[in-house]
This record gives sequence, C-alpha cells and structure tokens, in this order.
Amino acid sequence: MITRNLRIHGDNIVECERTLKMIAEAYNSTYELQKCPVYFPKYSIRTKECIFLIELLSGHGRWSDIDLGSIIYKAGGRLRESADSYLTEISGGQETILLGIEYCSALPAGNNAWQRNGRALASVYANVPYLYYAEIGGIELDENRTPKAPRYPNPAVPFSYVSLSHDMNSVCLPVYRAHPSMTDQNMEAYKTALGYADGLVFIRQILNGEDTTTTIKTLKEKAVKMVEILSNGRKKKDTLKGKEWGDLLLSENRPSWLVQNYREEWKKKSSGKVRVSDTFMLFKSKIESLSVVPITAKDLPFCVVPKRNLHGLKTWMKQTYNGLDVSFDEDKDLALVWITGFKPRGDDSRPDRGLSPLCRMILGKDANIMAVVSGPGSKYTWNKLRKSPKDLCKSNGLFEAIFSCCNYLFVDSATCDNFIFMPTGATLKKNTKAVSFQYIPQPVVNFFEHDTDCAIHQILSSHNELGIYECFCNPPGGDWSGISYFKNEKEYKWTSLPRVSEQSKRPDHIFQIVRNDALFFVTIESKGYGRDLEDNIGKRLKDYINDLFKSEPTAYKADKESEWRFFNGTIGHVKYNLISVGAFLFKDERDLTTQLQRGSLDAIFAFEFGDVTTLHFLSSREGNILLEYLRKIELEQSGFVIKVH
Repeated sequence: MITRNLRIHGDNIVECERTLKMIAEAYNSTYELQKCPVYFPKYSIRTKECIFLIELLSGHGRWSDIDLGSIIYKAGGRLRESADSYLTEISGGQETILLGIEYCSALPAGNNAWQRNGRALASVYANVPYLYYAEIGGIELDENRTPKAPRYPNPAVPFSYVSLSHDMNSVCLPVYRAHPSMTDQNMEAYKTALGYADGLVFIRQILNGEDTTTTIKTLKEKAVKMVEILSNGRKKKDTLKGKEWGDLLLSENRPSWLVQNYREEWKKKSSGKVRVSDTFMLFKSKIESLSVVPITAKDLPFCVVPKRNLHGLKTWMKQTYNGLDVSFDEDKDLALVWITGFKPRGDDSRPDRGLSPLCRMILGKDANIMAVVSGPGSKYTWNKLRKSPKDLCKSNGLFEAIFSCCNYLFVDSATCDNFIFMPTGATLKKNTKAVSFQYIPQPVVNFFEHDTDCAIHQILSSHNELGIYECFCNPPGGDWSGISYFKNEKEYKWTSLPRVSEQSKRPDHIFQIVRNDALFFVTIESKGYGRDLEDNIGKRLKDYINDLFKSEPTAYKADKESEWRFFNGTIGHVKYNLISVGAFLFKDERDLTTQLQRGSLDAIFAFEFGDVTTLHFLSSREGNILLEYLRKIELEQSGFVIKVH
C-alpha cells in the first residue's frame, strides 16, 4: 500500500484539526496520532488505496520559509489574506496546495458575513480551490442569554461565492451546515441547501485526483438554493427575490442588469458614530439624487450610478472639490463601495477590508467600481497614500483590498487636508498554474503562544477514556463557537458565548474531569510568557464558568449522534469544582512560583519545547489532581515528559 504525505497549514491547531477530521470523514476512516513533537503533530489516515501521513503546522507565517499568505499573493492572489487552513501534498521535493478552507461558526450578522471575502478572492486569483464552511440558523441571545431569533447572512454573501466561481471558472463555494442551536422548524426549511456531505465528497475527489464536475455542480446548486431561501425568508423586500438571482448571475453585465431590473431605491445608512466632512454629506446627498440602485440588497453599502448620470456627477465633483481631477469612465455604469474604513479613534476597521472583494465578487471582473473612503484615517495614512500607494498597500490590508478590487479610489475624510481621487490600476487576472513551493522537511518555528496552545490541546484532548473531556479550545485566531458540558452520555453546548467582564475572563481552554463521581472544570489561560498573565487571572477564569452555569445551554446531542439539536430545557443544578491553570513558555523555576502566586492560580504548565517537550508542572493543593492525569497520559503518549517542581 502506497504512502502519501500531506500537510495542513492552519491559522491555529483547532482549524488544522478540523480539516484533518474532514479528511478522515471523507474516507469513512479515523486518524491516529504518530510519534512526533507535541508542537508539530503528525497523524495517519488509512484508506482502501493508501495511507496518508499528515503533518499539522499551526500558525500562518511562523514556520521558516513557509508563509502561505505570501505564497498565494506571489501566485497572483493580490491580497495578503490567508484562509483558516490549506491542504497540501508533498511530492518530488515540492509542496502543492490542493485546497483552501475557511471556517465560520460565528453568527453571520452584519460585517461578520463578509469580512472573509478577501481570502476567497485571493485563493481564486491564485488558482487555489476554496471552500467556505459556515453554520446557518444560529440563535441570537439577549443580554440575559434568552433566545431571541435566528440570525442569517445577507443572501448577497453566498451569491458572491457562486458568482465568482461562475465568472472565473473556479471552485469558490460556500458549504453550509446546521448551527448546533438550529431549531427543527428551521432545519426543515434549510435542509435542501445544506452541503456538508457534498463537501466531504469534494475533498475525497481532490485527493484521489477524480473528476469533481458533478460535485461542484451540486454545491453550486445548493448555494443558489441557500440564496433563494435566505432572500425569500426576509420580512422586508430589501433584496432580490427568487429567479432574479439566477437572472443576475447569468447576465453579461450585472451593473446594467441591476439598473434596468432592480426597482428599489438605495439610501446610504449613517451610524453617526464616525465623524465625516461636510462635503462628504453633500456627496452622499448628490449620489442619492442620481437614480442609484442597490447592488442586490438595500442594506449593503453598495450602489450603482447609471452611466447616463455620470457626466453630471463628474462635473459636480470637479466644482464641489476645487477642480479635483476626476476621470472615471463614463461609458459604463459605475458601482460605488462606501467604506468608512476607520473606527471613531482612527484605527482600522478590519471587517471593511471585505467590502471591496464582496462587491467585485458580486459584479464580476468587468464591472467599474469606485471605492469611496470617508473615515477618520491618520495623517500618516493619507500622506502615504499620496506619496506611494504601493507601499501603503504592503502594510494596510484595507487599501490593498481597494487597489486589488476597485478601479478608482475617492477619499473625502474629515482628517484628510485634501480630497483624493486616483485610478488604482487593478488588473483582474487568474493564475492558471498549480501553486507549488519548495518542501522543507523540518521547518523551524520560533516558539510562542501558538505552541503553548497546541501542546495543551495535544496532551489533554482525546482522552475520554480517562474521564477527561475537552470543552473548549480557543487558540489565537480561533473562534468562540461554543463551550461544551458532558453529562449522562449527552454533550450540551453554550453557543453565542457570554462576553467577558471586569470580573470574568473567558479561558483559552476548558477541560472537564470526572473523578470519583466528583466533577472538575479545568480553566487554562495560555500566553507566550509568564509575565503576560494578568494579576489574579485565576479568579477571573473561575468567575467565567460560574457565570456560564447561571444560564442554560442552547444545543445538545447524544453521545452516538453526529447532529446537534436545539435545547430549550434545563440541565438543573450542577455541582462542580474549579481548577485554574496558567500556561506559558518555561523560563526558570522562580518564574513558576511567581506566576502561580501573582495569578492566584492552582497550577502552572510551563513548556520547554524540543523533539521531546518538557512540561514543567507546579501546583497548589487544589491543582494536585492534574498531576495524576498527566502521569497517565505521559505513559500512553510520546512527545513529552513531566518535570514536577
């Protein structure tokens, strides 16, 4: 039986492992941990045809000479955006990217729904197939954690993936599965658009080198079905409906189709939180007077100015903006992307990076798009933009997205001394070759918080036979999709997690231990260095768990089941004990004692990484129980040894 070598490069260990699990599911197989360092996990998956050996590299850009974002950028991606995970295959001294995968478990409300579009666009331009896994039907909770209503993305978001796939003859598709808290009623409404199983087929076909045409067609049809269900389910007529989406998709000129067929009025929403200039308010009013139409949805910050009104707009702008040289093409309808770009204090608004890619993905590569930036950027930003837009784009993802996706940029900001108009010179071409790079057998990494999180997860998870259950794992770049509690062969989950407060702090890791019928929750705060721990952090970690158990979970599933169900019952009073742990890189023995006391913690995990990692352990009386379990795991699992202080 042949052996094939794969790697999964991920934003963190959780997203690496999600992809690993899906490969195993795709082959109806399981994955087994191999002898390896705890910071560089290696697994095997056995199929009928071969054995996959799969290494997990957590943390983009941390491994020597391997930065997937830069590799994709150089291959034509144009945006320094990295997906949550990339699957690669090693052969002939080269590593070839097979697939990019994005995961989103957050409620798809507002800008959460589109802030990942830049990653999708970059993958397509670089010729990397891309799947966007998202959960649908999550329940929003009020301030008392009482269920309010499901939250759904604007249908323009899944449409953008389908339209990009259609225009570029690429695989860039959303794959929806039910959110754990989805009700049975909503499951019935959305089940025909759920495509998780089809995504597994696609992954298997990619790895087997099989024809994916039928699977891609199925995924596209389900994505279009999701668009129609989402739009038809909206109470207001604020988006396209039914077959209008299909007509727009197949139209040769989408901006013109919208001008001719979409009869809704568009007006820009104003939050009032961000200071804007007086001239910007005039510009906004002028645009609203020009028969502009929404781009698929009224509440998106996009509109199309019909080409018949562009000459008058150009004349007005020159008069209003002191003779500004405005030179956009009058022979095409002009789409406007309204970008605030900056928060009230002037720092970048990261989700706004996704607006230019989203608009481009909806309208296609031949549309004329102008970005209108109005937020309070810094003087440094505006000076850099005037002197060297190319250099600004290297350090600013917002402007990199604008210059990669839009044809023109117009700036009218209260913090900018002058108005700015410039063509971007964006070229929208797709790489036609597979993306490969030199294989590095033993990549070097500078150890930090990612490795601490990876080691905690590798050592303590997957030990249910010892009575240890992983409830939560949130390494850097992870998501807060839920915290689990295991009881009577059922797993309960709190979704839409409570916010932190002055009194409480969400742990980075939570483990549940059942010992002699007593229940313990182990809460862990993970840092790069011990000095980074907050004073009294142990009490704040415990307070978070105490606050959590004042509310009821929102989902549950039985031990042998794969699907979640909405939970509207009560778990009753739960009696438990709490252990708080601080985890970081080992410095010296004195540091262990200092952080244990300063953090009011019950135990310390300090890691000294190598081929065999040393876990330095120090505890108070309350944390001694952990050593018993760590010793058992040490006997079963290679890659680490324990040193007790």
